[in-house]
Amino acid sequence: MFERIKAPLYRLLRWSERHTKTDMVHFFSANFWLNISRVIAIGSGMALTVAFANLLTPESFGTYKYVLAAAGLVAAFSANGLMLSLSRAAAQGNLNIIPTVVRTATLWSIPASIGALSISLWYFTNSNTELGFAFLLIAFTNSISNGIGITKGVWQARGEYKLATIVGLPKMILPAAIVLLTILLTKSVVWILLAYFLSNLLVSWVSYIFMLRHMRVRSSTEGAKEAIDYGQKVSILGIFQLASAQIDQLLLWHFSTPVALATYALAMTPVNEVRNLLGNFLTVLFPKLATKTKEEAYRTVPLRMKQMFIVAAVLTVIYILLIPFLFKYLFPKYLESVLVSQVLALIILFQPRAIVDTLFAAHAEMGNRLKILTISQVIDFALALALVPFFGLWGVVWATLLSEGISALMFILVYLQASKKLRSQ
Repeated sequence: MFERIKAPLYRLLRWSERHTKTDMVHFFSANFWLNISRVIAIGSGMALTVAFANLLTPESFGTYKYVLAAAGLVAAFSANGLMLSLSRAAAQGNLNIIPTVVRTATLWSIPASIGALSISLWYFTNSNTELGFAFLLIAFTNSISNGIGITKGVWQARGEYKLATIVGLPKMILPAAIVLLTILLTKSVVWILLAYFLSNLLVSWVSYIFMLRHMRVRSSTEGAKEAIDYGQKVSILGIFQLASAQIDQLLLWHFSTPVALATYALAMTPVNEVRNLLGNFLTVLFPKLATKTKEEAYRTVPLRMKQMFIVAAVLTVIYILLIPFLFKYLFPKYLESVLVSQVLALIILFQPRAIVDTLFAAHAEMGNRLKILTISQVIDFALALALVPFFGLWGVVWATLLSEGISALMFILVYLQASKKLRSQ
């Protein structure tokens, strides 16, 4: 049956290239495997979310999300930018620098881990053993997790989407299964966090070793300095970017209640899944932009943004219509999250801005990225600090919408400015 539809599908994809202006056979094949990966990730994530929402109290769920947000903040002060520089090097064929860059990322993560250890000791001295143990877990897993974590985009950068999906299956399924089993056995947040951090660390380590052997990586420092220097610059930007992604949840925890944080987290989770689905397009686009000349890459951006906006608009409408049914049957204790999630879904419309960010990252345009991310993250922090303490849950919602819209506008304006400058040269 597959052979019968293969030829007509091939002809249809080739015909569509007149309108999409891209290699649709490659795009369809790449997205097929990326979407399989995304569906599995959504399925395992949804199973966990259902378990958290129905088997734990909102207070325990809120505590769990607070610790994960704190772990994200600690990771922001690690060598996060090395992931982008390593993906760029892999797309250009330089794989032997992987062990060197991973060691560098691990070492750079140690100060952040020490910071998490200090917070752990503070919680212990203040008789909060639950959060004391939680931050102790962050401290002991952060450096290795972030070191290995920078290899996340190597498979995709090499165009090996099918293998990336196959290798990624254990990373998506096993930790989720272990955490789910832990929830069924105990309602202790500490044990659940222990299962989460250790299972992710173990599976990531095994996947990393397999990648090195499969790609026949021979450790070399040739080209590593350039990748590390670029990654260091990107990491400075990433601190603000990753920290701002967690600051709303941390502020909500401190200025509101764990229940409000659980409500917001549950409202935002499906929105992020839709954004990640659109992010598959960026994964396919990155190596193509990285191997084009700057002039060619700039010319492709307007069409790609229009295409992504159309898809984003359709997904937003579908999401707003369907999300009440999802919450009614899966999260009946959190029906107050429905309206919050519908309003937050509007940020999906801003996702095309990521195409411009991908362009700047692929061609190492640090000046443009620095300009946008610095200003937008300052605005993000300011909005969160101004709105969350006074308006709680809805303060987070409005701060998120405003900061996302401002960021999208800045990306477009800087792209137009840079494009005009490039044409005049």
